[in-house]
This record gives sequence, structure tokens and C-alpha cells, in this order.
Amino acid sequence: MFEFADDDSASTDGEEEVRVVGTETADCVPFVLHREDVEVLAQSDGFTILRNHLADTYDYVLCQHHQFKGEVEVASTMLVRDILHALLVPVVELFDKAVALAMDTTSATNVEDLEYAFAGQGRSAFLWLQCFLAADAERDWCYTTGCPGCVIEHSLDSEFCVRMLYAACLLSDVHYPFTLDGPKLPSFSFFLGSLESALAKDALYGEDFFERMQAKAAATRNGIEELIHQCIELELSLSQSQTAVSTPELENSMLQPLSPATSNGSGRVRVQRGYVARRQKSLQLEEEQWMTEMLKKCWIEMQSGEQGTSARPTVDSKVVGETVVAVDEIPAVA
Repeated sequence: MFEFADDDSASTDGEEEVRVVGTETADCVPFVLHREDVEVLAQSDGFTILRNHLADTYDYVLCQHHQFKGEVEVASTMLVRDILHALLVPVVELFDKAVALAMDTTSATNVEDLEYAFAGQGRSAFLWLQCFLAADAERDWCYTTGCPGCVIEHSLDSEFCVRMLYAACLLSDVHYPFTLDGPKLPSFSFFLGSLESALAKDALYGEDFFERMQAKAAATRNGIEELIHQCIELELSLSQSQTAVSTPELENSMLQPLSPATSNGSGRVRVQRGYVARRQKSLQLEEEQWMTEMLKKCWIEMQSGEQGTSARPTVDSKVVGETVVAVDEIPAVA
């Protein structure tokens, strides 16, 4: 099914490798795969199901530039295409889920405000993905839409694509909680070696680019993993909030004073746009209603006190009178 490289650069340690080649030059599709990695993929039920699904539902047509001559070259290209699909699509689906949760949490009318649903590294990753996936070409690449040969070539089209692919390889061991249940995909960390080799042979990047990209890719990977955790917290918070709103207990609690834990010491709730922005907004509304009731009650008591002042002597007047009598009696005793 695959063509094995026999040149010195393809295998320096005696290991057999699979080279994805085009009709004219190997640079047309630059990724190199080890035999053992291909065998692991072939034994993976999850990856086999994915490949069958793509073959049945995706209508791919090779462009004129990638009209390969042999079945081996076509099969090799489709394998790499399927690997890219397995790596990139979960990241896009995570971002789309994060957008939906951010819209429900912040009720933002501008897409620029969606970031406030997240914090720290999670927010940085959300912003980076938002900018990257804003371009239709990048989203199409992540979904491996179009000619498989062009999809593979686009992987090295820009530093951002390389960073996305690098981070996706690092994330291949991470479980995406928002994906459909089913057989798990294998780890694709081995593809980092293929990416490093492809970058080293590309005149645009050079041998040291993979190492220089490592820090950025690791930061993106950590940010996306943190984004996953924050999405889980947001979904849980929204679920609990929706359940609580429908219960009579919450309606009655709106008339009760706020506990010290919900205030910042100044008598007002500290509202921060973050994980539980909607919940904090609900608490602020509860506080405002409670304060309105308290002010109304105080006003009624003050009005009642003023009306009764002229009808009866005050306590202060009695105290003053008694004090005067006591002072007058002092000389008499002496």
C-alpha cells in the first residue's frame, strides 16, 4: 500500500519508513511515516471507523496538480489526509463549543466580548483560535475540505498552520469531553517527527524552525487544555443555574439577605465577567431587589416614628427631666 524510502536521508537508524510521494517530487507531499506507526493506525478501531466514514461521506476530487499516477501514491495521500482530519477537527469542534458556551454565559452581542467568559491561558487560547478560524481557508483546511493533496500542502502554508498542527499533535493524548462517544482514536504524537522532517526540508522554514516553534506550540496546547477545563466548568455552572431558577427555593431566597461570602465587604456583590458571569449577574439582581425591600421597610418605619412623635413624650425628655431634679437635690443634701 505504501512506498518505502530507500535513500539515506529517509532512514539513518535502520528503520523502515513510508514516504508519501507525488508524481514528480517527494516535496509535493512532504510527510514521512514509520512502518510501525502505520501498523498502529491500522489496528486502531477508532481510526478505521473514521477513515471509513470519510470515505463514505466526503467527496474528494484530486486537482490537476495532484493527479497521482499510482494507487500507492493516492492511498498514501489519503492516509495523511485522514491523520490531519483526526488531529484538527476536534480542536475546531472544541472552539465552536466554547463559542456557544460563551454566548450563553455573557449574553454578548459582539463576538469581541466572548473572550470575557474565559480567563488566563484559556482566554489566550480562545482568542488565538478565534483569529485563526475566522478565515474560511483555515477552517476548510481543518476540516480537510477539497483536494487531499492541497490540504496536505496547506499544512506548511504559514507559521500559524504549523503551530496549529504542532499543538494538535501535542493534544492528541487529551480527551475531548464534547466529542461523540465511541472508539477512541490513537495518539498521533508520532506525527511530530513527520512534521519536523517536513519543516527541515522546506526552504521557507529550515532545520531549526521546528525547535523555535516548540515554545509557542506548547503554550497553545496548554491554553487549549485549560480552555477545555473552563468549558466544562461553564457548562456545569449553566446547567446548575438553569435548574436552580426553576425551583421555588431560589424564588424565596431572593427576599433573603446575602451571606457574607457573596459580598466584597462594601455591601455589594463583586461582579466579574468570567466563568460564572451569568450567575454573578443573577446574584446582583437578587441583591438589588433585597436592598429595595429593605429601603422600603426603613422608610415605612421612619414615617411611623415621625407621626407618633407629637402624640407622646419621648424617652429623651424623661431622661432630661430626671437629671435636672437630681442636680437640684445635691445642695439640699449638703
